[in-house]
Amino acid sequence: MNLKRQAVRERILQAAADLICERGYRATTLDDIARHLGMSKASLYGYFVGKDGILAAISQETMGRFSRALQEIARSPLPPHEKLRRVVHHHVELVLTHRSFLTVFFSEEASLPARFARAMARQKDRYDKGVEKLIQEGIRQGVFREVPPRLVVYALLGMVNWLYKWCDPAGPLGAEEIARAYLDFIERGLLAPKAFQEPQLRRRLLRLRREMDALSQLLASHSAP
Repeated sequence: MNLKRQAVRERILQAAADLICERGYRATTLDDIARHLGMSKASLYGYFVGKDGILAAISQETMGRFSRALQEIARSPLPPHEKLRRVVHHHVELVLTHRSFLTVFFSEEASLPARFARAMARQKDRYDKGVEKLIQEGIRQGVFREVPPRLVVYALLGMVNWLYKWCDPAGPLGAEEIARAYLDFIERGLLAPKAFQEPQLRRRLLRLRREMDALSQLLASHSAP
């Protein structure tokens, strides 16, 4: 595909994503997209086979961005925890910088024709398994705790995927801050270190008290006439 044709294709997808994001897939027509671009409806058919083809292309482009980044990070020599951080940061950044694409990708999944939906489900499963593999690698190396990797994947991706619903790209939180906060939840959990330290301290004091009581009884028995 030559550069000019590629540029037009990208313009069509962006316009379609913006309109679908605003109106919903069912309420958006090819006429709307063509009018928005100043093109004829017939011209759109030179790039896509109908509205379903446009929706499938938006989903494919989005999934491709996720998958390519994951593959590149997974092949790097970085340690598992740093790989996971890079994946999360990229995922968050993609959601924030391609808001309309991601909104369509997540909210209009049920509108995909069956054959596209099946293909997309397979690609999503491969992505999930790729992230899961990073977590398994970290567990084997002793970097991560022994937890079910798939549950971590669901929790982590559930958090970052939901960003399109509430996060304002123009708001005070950027991709770096959001990714750091999510990673902090996953890597350290929600309880502050003090919450772990206090029970440990109480147990140590209780054990010390028992040992002191035992020592006192022993000394008393030896000093008795």
